[in-house]
Amino acid sequence: MKSYSIRVSNIDRESAFKRLALETGGELEEGHTLIRFSSEIGRGRIRTWHLEAGLYMRVWDLYLLKPIEFIKEALPVHITNNGFSLLCIHTPESVELRSINQHHQFNKVRERRFALVPDSVTAGFQFNPALPVQLIDFSISGYWIRNQPGYLRIAKYFNDGVMEDGGLPVLIEALQSKTGQMATKLIDSVDDPRADATALFMQGSGLIKDFLTAAARGEQEKTSSHIELYYEKIKEAESILLDHLQKTPPRMNMIAKMVALSESTLKRYFKLIYGKSVYDYYLNKKMEMARTILLQKPYSVNEIAELMGYEKVSHFIEIFKKHHGCSPGSIKKKQLENA
Repeated sequence: MKSYSIRVSNIDRESAFKRLALETGGELEEGHTLIRFSSEIGRGRIRTWHLEAGLYMRVWDLYLLKPIEFIKEALPVHITNNGFSLLCIHTPESVELRSINQHHQFNKVRERRFALVPDSVTAGFQFNPALPVQLIDFSISGYWIRNQPGYLRIAKYFNDGVMEDGGLPVLIEALQSKTGQMATKLIDSVDDPRADATALFMQGSGLIKDFLTAAARGEQEKTSSHIELYYEKIKEAESILLDHLQKTPPRMNMIAKMVALSESTLKRYFKLIYGKSVYDYYLNKKMEMARTILLQKPYSVNEIAELMGYEKVSHFIEIFKKHHGCSPGSIKKKQLENA
């Protein structure tokens, strides 16, 4: 059976919607907001709405006679503006996620799902024939999504080493039953040119917010479980730092390699466990040791600076003062006065 390919880019341009009409062999209707087609590939409707600044929605309601490869094309990095595409897959039996960039081999998903993909990433889907194909896709600007509750967790997922850890730049979450009901209402709206704009915005933005809430909750649960998973390795990293308090510690990438973690995972979970960055924790322990030696040993400030691995005494004094609020010389002087 011959398959067809539909390539789409961002949906916030009329030209992209016209191109989609050409690729499906459909007719543009109702002020270029609806594509209606009935051809050898099948029949169906695709409607687009501009919900508000930075937020566009497109609803697909199709019945296909031929398999279709649906490709969401990556946008050039210089124009993505940290935006995303969010796909709400309402008929998982007929819509399969097949590829992310050059990575293939995805398993079939048999439940309704969201898939969030950065605009800088290419995602490939397979639309299967002889079944209803229903999905909703959103084009979300970086500005719009940054103002939504739950965004920080999303940002951490994509920015905090997802690629370094061998992950893929896609975030998938299951639809809850109430969210699925909301999606059904939106799909029913594809036939209503006079659908209430306020209701559409509330339903569309509600879908996105439900996804963000589920993703934030899932990321929090995953983080908690990973703390247990990485705890021993982070303790190993701490031991390496403590062994180097009187000398220059290994570079971060070397410590990560020594404990078999990526650098981003080491940084992230070290801070979650100890409440400080790796460097701040190391410096705190180093300055605590310097103060202990200063109070317990008959060494001069110069000798302690050298003992702690500083080539320049002035550098040691500067860091000591920032950490303890007073110079090592003043502590030494006060100690001698009280002797």
